[in-house]
Amino acid sequence: MAKDDPCVPLTIGDVAPLTFGDHGGQVLGWTPAGAAVSRLWLSPEYACGPGAAIRGGIPVIFPQFSDRGPLPKHGLARDRAWQPLAAGVFPGVRADCEIELRDDAATREVWPHGFRLGVRATAFATALDVELEVRNTGDDDLEFTAALHAYLTVGGAGAVIRGLEGLPAEDNAADRAAVTMPAAPLDALERRDVAVRGATSPVVVDDPELGPLTVTATGFTDVVVWNPGPGHGLADVPDGAEREFVCVEPALLTPEHLAPGWVWRGTMRLSVRP
Repeated sequence: MAKDDPCVPLTIGDVAPLTFGDHGGQVLGWTPAGAAVSRLWLSPEYACGPGAAIRGGIPVIFPQFSDRGPLPKHGLARDRAWQPLAAGVFPGVRADCEIELRDDAATREVWPHGFRLGVRATAFATALDVELEVRNTGDDDLEFTAALHAYLTVGGAGAVIRGLEGLPAEDNAADRAAVTMPAAPLDALERRDVAVRGATSPVVVDDPELGPLTVTATGFTDVVVWNPGPGHGLADVPDGAEREFVCVEPALLTPEHLAPGWVWRGTMRLSVRP
């Protein structure tokens, strides 16, 4: 499966095409059966290569979420090439891929631990399953935080987010001030950066144009919702493109402890109505 250029994506599947890349171990696109567009947004101006993070799809955040610690923002997994392990298509049923990242001299300069990250993605007609596995392959204990930073396509005005009403949260744009999520659904396109604690129930992006998309997770204890809003200044998000997506991210924001040989797994399912 190895390719000369890890930034060249691969699309597989005949029912619900799945696109992924070796750089960042990243799922880049999933188009449900009968849909006209991918339900994962990918910037037309994304950067790819050593030290660059692809804007869109499902970046893997590990071993630190955002700037919640001493490491580079969002850790070390999303800005380097991973190793492809397998890809396959079961005609008329599903498409699968598996990618891994292991520690090396470069990662140990950033974070001095032995680890193996694995991403497995399975695309069905109406659902995309993504599993993140963290294994401690070193001789010492380690702690990490993680997320699947999903960029979900939004069809236009009127899309709302349901399932987080009334939960405790932290406003990342206001020094993580404690807030309570509103009792009403959230406007998916409003500027927002909140970490919702204890959000373990399904979250629905209710989109009048594209139809509802449900985000269900296991292993992750929190959900981060982010939209940069207009005037964001992000070089790889064209002006106005912030109205094309919202990030709903299953996250593990309280550090998880792993002894040598231990394994942690978190899963995310994106599902649409048939």
